[in-house]
Amino acid sequence: MKKFWSLTSVLSLFLIGSNVFAMSSTNYWISWDTVNSGGDDVGTSTNFSIYDSIGGNVVGTGTSANYTLSQGYRVPEEANTLSYIVKANSSVTTTYSAFTNGVGGTISVGSTNGFAAGNLIAVVENRGFGQLVAVGFISAISGTTITIDRFEGDGASMSALPTGGNDFVSLLNVNSFDFGSVYAGTEYTSTVGTSILTNVSTGYSVYIQGNQYLQKTNLQVMAPVTDGTVSVGFEEYGAEVTGTTAFGAGTDRGVTTTQRVIQTSASASGTVSDKVAMIFKLSIAASTVPGTYTQTVYYTLTANY
Repeated sequence: MKKFWSLTSVLSLFLIGSNVFAMSSTNYWISWDTVNSGGDDVGTSTNFSIYDSIGGNVVGTGTSANYTLSQGYRVPEEANTLSYIVKANSSVTTTYSAFTNGVGGTISVGSTNGFAAGNLIAVVENRGFGQLVAVGFISAISGTTITIDRFEGDGASMSALPTGGNDFVSLLNVNSFDFGSVYAGTEYTSTVGTSILTNVSTGYSVYIQGNQYLQKTNLQVMAPVTDGTVSVGFEEYGAEVTGTTAFGAGTDRGVTTTQRVIQTSASASGTVSDKVAMIFKLSIAASTVPGTYTQTVYYTLTANY
């Protein structure tokens, strides 16, 4: 008789950005101040706007091996920026019949219901522990053809036509997922996509950390993968990352209370965001203790200064 039980894994978001210095009191805040003369804060016309000032001296950015100094009145207007999105697969899915990879890649889908320009999506070929995944933002929809800003992940290895027998497109727009009721001898996966836009010239790093192990309230812990591969028939839980900026791509690693990097770059992202697909994987054994297992996963983004 097969064992029947429920398991839920929760994805939470935690974002750390860069600190800025300002003057403040109980009731007021001055973001930037200067002793200067002339100019207006913002000048505008029908089609343009300009931030202008008169009298600034030695304005610009100075760097050394370990530090960067932004000096002058207008430099803060051009401060470094970090923009971060992380979303899990939702119940909005569709089949597809054709796939082209890369910048401006396309996907021919069975239905576009629930999909819109600006959505982050994942294309999955042959769902399971060996699945291939490509993620990207929808830039346009024409009929049943979806155009993507740029696919990241396993796209270069994916087939132009679906061949795996369990191939689909999923909308990534929720902050949590669950594996549902699971059984021994079956592979369970869920996909999370990350997207980063930054102008930090030295790049960024993304870390994950669980608030606890994947576990029951009585501290019954789901065993994290330790050999680099989540295998069917064994009690193992972990995740793989894939994409140009993925760190440790192709290896299943445990999701535990120890913080670890999953995505990193030594340069700015450019105008198209850097994306990574993270495939969470779960397998149980006949001896696995039934119950509801939960975990919150924190994602932290920092600039590489």
